[in-house]
Amino acid sequence: MPNLLIRDLDDSLHQWLRERSARHNRSMEAEARAILDTARSTEVDDPVGRVLARMAGGGAEPVEVPDQFEHEHADFQ
Repeated sequence: MPNLLIRDLDDSLHQWLRERSARHNRSMEAEARAILDTARSTEVDDPVGRVLARMAGGGAEPVEVPDQFEHEHADFQ
C-alpha cells in the first residue's frame, strides 16, 4: 500500500491533528486517513454540482443580470 509523507507541517496543525485523533481514539495516521477519506467522499464530480457547491459555500461572485426588456425587439417583417 502506498505511503504519504507530509513535510513542514505547521506546529498548530500538528497539534490540532494530535488533539482530534485523541478525541476519536485513533492514531494520528488513522485520523489523517479518515480526514482524507471524508474529503474524497464529499468531493463533487459534476460541473453543475461544483458551481452549486461554491454558491452554497458563499464562494460565488455576484453576477449582474441585464434587464430582459432593455433591447429592442427584432422586426421580422
